[in-house]
Amino acid sequence: MPGIAQLLNGLLKFIQINLSISNLVVILNIPLVILSLLLFGWNYTLFSLTAVVSNVIFLGIIPEMSILQERLTNTIVGSVIIGIGIGLCFRNSFSTGGTDVVVSYIQQKYHKDIGFVNTVMNGLILGITAIFFGIPGTVYSLISMVATSYVMDKIYIQQKNVTLVVFTKQPAALTKKLRNYSHGATLFPGKGIYAEQETDMLLMLIQKNEISFLKKMILEGDPDAFISVQTTDFVSGNYIRRF
Repeated sequence: MPGIAQLLNGLLKFIQINLSISNLVVILNIPLVILSLLLFGWNYTLFSLTAVVSNVIFLGIIPEMSILQERLTNTIVGSVIIGIGIGLCFRNSFSTGGTDVVVSYIQQKYHKDIGFVNTVMNGLILGITAIFFGIPGTVYSLISMVATSYVMDKIYIQQKNVTLVVFTKQPAALTKKLRNYSHGATLFPGKGIYAEQETDMLLMLIQKNEISFLKKMILEGDPDAFISVQTTDFVSGNYIRRF
């Protein structure tokens, strides 16, 4: 949202209207706060609103000065910090408000990485920026966008799907525990090649941030269970991802 506010700030100056970036952030966030309330409820919206207010306050009090003289270094360092902040917000089930509300909705509904959705939305803004303000500034904005999106995806691990494979000789104990969990699982009968002992295989599709919790649950049911985690790049079917 600060990016859109910055763009509008520059465009409004062409028609002699001088609105600060922080004021524009407030104005632009009003309809998106309402949308957030309708889509995600009070808890998500209140945390997001806190992020918006903090954003506005810091935009107003932090001086516009370069700590580093090299423009590219400033761009990369600033983008990494922004990516960390946004990623941590998403990781704790809220957003920084603004267009991140739209990003949250698209990510949850269509299972797209937030970095990808953020890149597409910012790409549209960059196109407008290039038309009105030229190419040089747009190139730095593009570098910033890519760096921010990359860091966001690395921190927000909820959006990463993995397949959990468990080999166990105590399937009854594990299935009893897993029935109380939100994800489904599939149990396959099996046999070890060398010892030729009966071994059941349990298959689950989960989110990356759930690995530690499920590992603890599985080992409580079967301390000798063999657990394998595999990256899953594509999912199709009746799978509900937790935001």
